[in-house]
Amino acid sequence: MVGESSAAGGAGPRISGGVEVYGGTDGAVTWHGVELTADVMRELAAGPWAERVGDLAATRDLITELRSLATTDMETGFIQALLETEPEPLPWQVGEALAEVLLEHWHGALWVWDGARDRRTRKASLPGADLVGLCVADGSARLLFGEVKSSSQQASPPGVMTGADGMISQLQRLSARDDHVTLMKWLRSRCLTPEHKAAYQTAASRYVKSMGKDIYLFGCLVRDTAPEPKDLSDRAAVLAKTVVEPMHALLSAWYLPVAMATWPQHVGVLDRG
Repeated sequence: MVGESSAAGGAGPRISGGVEVYGGTDGAVTWHGVELTADVMRELAAGPWAERVGDLAATRDLITELRSLATTDMETGFIQALLETEPEPLPWQVGEALAEVLLEHWHGALWVWDGARDRRTRKASLPGADLVGLCVADGSARLLFGEVKSSSQQASPPGVMTGADGMISQLQRLSARDDHVTLMKWLRSRCLTPEHKAAYQTAASRYVKSMGKDIYLFGCLVRDTAPEPKDLSDRAAVLAKTVVEPMHALLSAWYLPVAMATWPQHVGVLDRG
């Protein structure tokens, strides 16, 4: 499976699952680009990536329950037709799910809830931060807030990184305290296991003791283009003016050998058999 990566350093060695092709640090902001291999793409698509996109455990439970309620051939046919109405996930949803999987395996992100369960419609983009969880490392935990952008635009940096609605502006807003209470309430209510509750309490304690500054911001860019340091380098310098210790931020660009338009087909989450 994908392994641990150092978040900084220049064009780096082959890491389990990918090659770190560039990186650096600017104050409290670390940035790097990783080119994923075809092998890890196939491995992820057959397991955790697909699971995250489609919340497959809940989907399987729903399908099993619906089929158990059908007692006639007509009802069984209705269930099958109903399942056929489930739309394919959109490329940006697939990219967001991949970012969550990679952050979990490479950077200690702990997701206590699958955001797919909060969607009222499959094509909707939920308001608020894309990423809400905990960052667990060195025996401690921090609140984790972040944003994910997917792009096949050839320009570097792509448009999703710039402007008022771009990733850097969104992370700058997340560094302030305006939405922290709302995000913490969402997270706290979904910490259902003893492990998650304990990690949340540790992170909340660090947050309070630092007067709201000891948090981790993650910004993830998912691309189907050739790796280019300009995707992140200048943007990291801009973000470093806002993010200062004890706050930290990680900007990651993940370069996929699969065209963005085909990500939904590649991950293949829909099983209506």
